[in-house]
Amino acid sequence: RLNWFTDETSYNFTDMVSNISKFTATGQDLQPSVTAMEGIATWAALSGQNASTASRAMYQLSQAMGKGALRYDDWKSIQNASMDTQEFRKQALGAAEALGVIKKNADDTFTVLASGKKYSMAEMFASDALTREQWFSSDVMMQVFGEYASAVDEIYEYAEEKGLTASEAMAELGDQVDAFGLKAFKAAQEARTWTDVIDSVKDAVSTGWM
Repeated sequence: RLNWFTDETSYNFTDMVSNISKFTATGQDLQPSVTAMEGIATWAALSGQNASTASRAMYQLSQAMGKGALRYDDWKSIQNASMDTQEFRKQALGAAEALGVIKKNADDTFTVLASGKKYSMAEMFASDALTREQWFSSDVMMQVFGEYASAVDEIYEYAEEKGLTASEAMAELGDQVDAFGLKAFKAAQEARTWTDVIDSVKDAVSTGWM
């Protein structure tokens, strides 16, 4: 499955396997760790970043996973990688709300349920809320990465079953695929640098030999 994903995108199989091992070392199961890597890759792509930036983010996020939560120093690395998009912030807060970690208020602020403290959206990603409250837990991270990768499984399974390319599978599935996940996957299919193009071809060749 990971060979298929890296063939279809500009991401490097070896880098992704290396970072998956860092996630499993923190206690995450293999399958969710694969999904998390795909989610980080599609998040980077949707943020306009290339494969090397995604690989650095994967490493930083594995460090955060090992600590049990994403803290402000980890978030600064995400900001430096230009992956701190408004879209990601909304997805992360939505994941935390779905898991019962925070509650969104009528005035568009958020209450961290463990402490009862209220923060604006900007404050939720500042030092006090991220580091002290630690609301962006490993579970929240895995949830939001899964949302970014939500279309990958659907497209992969359909393509494998029907013997289609990813593009053919997407065309046949149409709006049956999660819209947000599909947008993220399409972004991951676009090479942003010449190095990305070369790496993508290398992955396709190595998969053929395997």
